[in-house]
Amino acid sequence: MRMDAQSVVLGAGIPEDVAALRWGWARELAPGSAPAAGPSETFVAEVASWMRDESRTVWTARRGAHAVGMVCLTEFQRMPSPAPAAGGCWGYLSHLYVSPSARGRGIGAALVAALLAAARSRRYSKVVLSPTQKSVSLYLRCGFDADPGLLMWRPAEP
Repeated sequence: MRMDAQSVVLGAGIPEDVAALRWGWARELAPGSAPAAGPSETFVAEVASWMRDESRTVWTARRGAHAVGMVCLTEFQRMPSPAPAAGGCWGYLSHLYVSPSARGRGIGAALVAALLAAARSRRYSKVVLSPTQKSVSLYLRCGFDADPGLLMWRPAEP
């Protein structure tokens, strides 16, 4: 995987970094949706509360003093069963985001690789996600397969 000439370090996310990345992502998707000044203390506290959920693990990618990417893995536990193959946990990959200025340098793939390494060490039966059309090629390169057996329900628009 191609990485930027400047060193990129992956590690456990901290609320301030994750909030800043989420803030930037929201501004990218919907300009004007969040003030340019950056996340408020209240928003950072909301992100910190969200991150305290023990089922979530968030990684960030930092280049120097700046967080440039993130990804989240949420663990789901299956209901106990007398059949050994039916037990265990699986993961849901979400919130993969790389700042526009850091894209195309392998940071997204590195974040996914870190997440999948954790999933392997936790012995998850699978990791699933809901990709955007733009992200499908990245996930395929990282070893994901399309699964026609997945169905989704969405509420009707009011």
